Amino acid sequence: MVAKHEFWSRVFTFVPTPLEEDGEAIDEDGLRRVLDHQIGNRVDGVCVFGSTGGNGSFSEDEMKRGIEVAARHVDGRIAVIAGTGARTTSACTRLSRHAEAVGCDGVMILPMTYWPLTLDEVRGHYERVADAIGLPICVYNNPWTTGIDMPPEFLAKLARHENMRCVKESTGDLTRISQIRALTGDEVAIVAGWESTSLQAFSAGATGWAPVVTNFLPEDAMAFFRAAVYDDDVATARAIWDRLFPICDMICAKSHIRVGHTGLDILGRPVGPPRRPLRMLGEDDREALRAALEEAGAMGAEADASIAAQ
Repeated sequence: MVAKHEFWSRVFTFVPTPLEEDGEAIDEDGLRRVLDHQIGNRVDGVCVFGSTGGNGSFSEDEMKRGIEVAARHVDGRIAVIAGTGARTTSACTRLSRHAEAVGCDGVMILPMTYWPLTLDEVRGHYERVADAIGLPICVYNNPWTTGIDMPPEFLAKLARHENMRCVKESTGDLTRISQIRALTGDEVAIVAGWESTSLQAFSAGATGWAPVVTNFLPEDAMAFFRAAVYDDDVATARAIWDRLFPICDMICAKSHIRVGHTGLDILGRPVGPPRRPLRMLGEDDREALRAALEEAGAMGAEADASIAAQ
C-alpha cells in the first residue's frame, strides 16, 4: 500500500547534468539523450539539478535553461522534477516559479547556505517558496551536504502545508521513516534518499525513490521498486537488491555525482566530467565501479539495448 500522496510514490532518477569536455558548458543534446534513455526504459520520472545533477555548481540562468530544456524535451512523457535549491529564498523562489512555468511536475528543495540556518529560518524559507508556487514540493533533508538536519518533529510540522506533503529522507537513519510516518498519520510520502539502505527504507514505509542506479540498470531497479513497494514481495525485492547493492553502496561511499558521471562513462554513454572542482572517480575506484557494474549485468544490458536499437 502506498501513501495517499501518490505523485511522489514512484521512481525519480537523479540524472547527471551532461557537460562539454571542458566541464564548463552544459551539453543540451547530451541532456536530451540522458532523458531519452530514462523514457525508453520506462522509468517513472527524472530529477534534474538534484545532488547528482550538480545542484550548487551552476548559475541561476544555467539552471533555468537546463530545467526548461528538460521539461520541453520530455513533454509529459514522464514526470520531471527540478532541484531548485539555492542559497537565498528569493533565488529558490525564482527557480521554482520558472520550473512551474516551463512545465515541470514538481520541485525538490534542498536548503543551501553558507551560514548554518536555524530551524525557524529553514521553516520560513520553505513556507515562502511554497506560498509562491502551485507545484508540489519535496522537502529534502540531507545534512551530509547542507550541515542542516531537520528532525522528524520539524518535518511533520512543515508537511502540514498542502504543497509540502513529501520528504526525501537522506540521513541514513531508518528510524526517521517510522517516526515521520507516526507523526504525520501516514499522510506524507517519504522518498528513500540514502541509496544503500533502499531495501530497508521500503520495509520501513518509504514509498518513493530517488536513485542514481537507474542511470545504469533502469529495468532491474524498476523491478526492484515494484516488488518492494507495490507488490510487497520481499523475496523478489531482496533477490534483485542483492545484485544492485554493491553499486548503491559505492554510490553512497564515493558520492552520487562522481559515480553517476563515471558510471555512464564506463558504460559508453559519457556525459563529461562534473564541473570543477569536482572530478570523476580515480583509477582504483573506477575499476571497482566497473567490476560492480559488470557483476550486476549492466554491461550486458547496455549491449542488449544497443542491439535492439539497430
